[in-house]
Amino acid sequence: MDEFAEQVIARIRAARRALGEAAGSPDSFAVQETLDELEDALRCARDGGVEVPPVGGDDEAMKR
Repeated sequence: MDEFAEQVIARIRAARRALGEAAGSPDSFAVQETLDELEDALRCARDGGVEVPPVGGDDEAMKR
């Protein structure tokens, strides 16, 4: 996996974690903000041809 792909996947993982944390919050702005970040990171992955691991997926399978 190249550096760009690693950075995009790290960004997606961070956004997924943030969204999970925000989902438990009564602050709807925080949820929308983290959802926007996740959507943007996923768009970068798609545009860059980066295969995104599923939520809770096996990351080792992505490195092959």
